[in-house]
Amino acid sequence: MTSPLRRAPVARGAYTLALLLGVLFGATPVPAGLATPAAAAPGDLGYVGPSTSGDGSAATGEKPESKLWWNDGAWWAVLFHTGSQTHHIFRLDRSSQQWMDTGTIVDNRPKTRSDVLWDGTKLYVSSHVRASSSTGAASGNPARLYRFSYDVATKTYTRDTGFPAQITNYSSETLTIDKDSTGVLWATWTQGSKVYVNNTTGADTIWGAPFVLPVTDAANLSSDDISSVVSFGGTAIGVMWSNQAKSAVYFAEHTDGMPLSTWNVTRTAIQGPNSADDHINIKALQADASGRVFAVVKTGLDDAGGTSSAPLIMLLARDASTGDWSSYPVGRIRDCQTRPVLLLDSEHQTLYVFMTAPDSGCPYSGYPGTIFMKSSPMGSITFPDGRGTPVIRDALSPNMNNVTTTKQDVTSTTGMVVVASNDSTQRYWHAELQLGSS
Repeated sequence: MTSPLRRAPVARGAYTLALLLGVLFGATPVPAGLATPAAAAPGDLGYVGPSTSGDGSAATGEKPESKLWWNDGAWWAVLFHTGSQTHHIFRLDRSSQQWMDTGTIVDNRPKTRSDVLWDGTKLYVSSHVRASSSTGAASGNPARLYRFSYDVATKTYTRDTGFPAQITNYSSETLTIDKDSTGVLWATWTQGSKVYVNNTTGADTIWGAPFVLPVTDAANLSSDDISSVVSFGGTAIGVMWSNQAKSAVYFAEHTDGMPLSTWNVTRTAIQGPNSADDHINIKALQADASGRVFAVVKTGLDDAGGTSSAPLIMLLARDASTGDWSSYPVGRIRDCQTRPVLLLDSEHQTLYVFMTAPDSGCPYSGYPGTIFMKSSPMGSITFPDGRGTPVIRDALSPNMNNVTTTKQDVTSTTGMVVVASNDSTQRYWHAELQLGSS
């Protein structure tokens, strides 16, 4: 099988030097939006992209959020534009494996974090000011919703009139969005040790008053807990959240079109001593009416002195017929993995999990290093032992972390693209992978 990973053919820094010399002596114009190409240092995997300088740490965070989408035969992303200190829409040129700046501004605030939803017609981007688990949410820091229209002829996005709209006036550690079958947009985040939700009321520009999720165990959380929202089955919206005080991850469901106060009984996705941490990434198959939902989470067993074989990363699967959840180990404490994200291959019914881990050893869970990948069939979930296949690695600065991708299903047409960031070198990196990569 052809290798799913493609390295750049130029030496580290060689292209940059040649480009600068050409510009200085008038022989080479500056290519618009072109980032420094990937390095070819021994051991590198993936492609180096634009600078993240000015955007703070974890430029590709946070854990439940998605920064990429597929549309019109191309991969797109919301990335930081260092020159203007704003966030822009970028397009991946697959022939050069470079992220091209389209010039379309999303959020003009540095150090904000976004979650992206492409619904086939409109592009939605939620953008929030980050609040750390130690400082907590602060008012006067609005989370915004942006909406863009796409022009096929010019291959450009234009912000729609009336946007941005305000979702909440508070900063938050994370904030995610999705749209239900009636066209209502939903958002969730944690604030004041509670799970909050908000939704649109009649138009995408009109949001109601944020409210605490009206279900059991959605309050009295740890200050470190987070939540995420997902539309599933074509009939419902779901919210998953961690509750480290209860050592559990929960899931609540709302039937599309029902009153805001009407939610189904809270389901326990996973529970047990130290079974919860603030790492959640949840996805649902877009064209699957059965109601299957999958999530990857990190346990807290590493912080509790668990054995090396104790499960650290878990795959959670919702049974469409009963609504109950099952759990399957993806990685163990000895693998030192963290910050998992999930991709769903609807064509081949395969689960892909991407995680951070050092190449060897385990200084502590959460240590930066390389982005690894594992896969499993959806019908019989089982992941191989070990750290997985390395897919993004900066050999000279092993500080990769916070991998992100799309909410959408992937197919042979789209392939898979994941993006991570290196806080040490302040650069984005990405990998483009074939389906079926082992």
